Amino acid sequence: MPGKQLEEGPMEVAAVEDGGDEGLGGLTVEELQQGQEAALALEDMMALSAQTLVRTEVEELYKEVRSLGQGRYGRVLLVTHRQKGTPLALKQLPKTSTSLRGFLYEFCVGLSLGTHSAIVAAYGIGIESANSYSFLTEPVLHGDLITLIQPKVGRVSLPWNPPECGTPHPLVRCFAHSCLNFSL
Repeated sequence: MPGKQLEEGPMEVAAVEDGGDEGLGGLTVEELQQGQEAALALEDMMALSAQTLVRTEVEELYKEVRSLGQGRYGRVLLVTHRQKGTPLALKQLPKTSTSLRGFLYEFCVGLSLGTHSAIVAAYGIGIESANSYSFLTEPVLHGDLITLIQPKVGRVSLPWNPPECGTPHPLVRCFAHSCLNFSL
């Protein structure tokens, strides 16, 4: 429940003090506490996001340009904002296979992790339509990492070789954000 404080049990503290990690899965009390705090923060974020969902049909706000990908859980479309023309990626999850809580979890984790420079940024706009839940991210127009990995080799083959990177290992080049022209 959002805002509910988790209690740290004396048994867990004693296990660490005795040098054991039984019941903690190898975590320290501090790591466990940080994880509990992160879970509470995520729950709070999900509760707030549920209250601010935009309830509309996607087509009213955005024009579909093309599909960027489709998978088991939904699809990602390249869209443009109808008034401003801004290109965005729209991740759309059908209500038939996605609960509101499942959508809010993915949306909020995306918001939290999207601040990292090597992860696609999610924007704080969640949309609920009659048949789907959706959220917006920055578009990745030059492919993704999986399309660059050679099967059964595990090496990354970039369509360019950034000279400013100075590292020969392709995987290191791929994760060096300043050397990339696309987001992961």
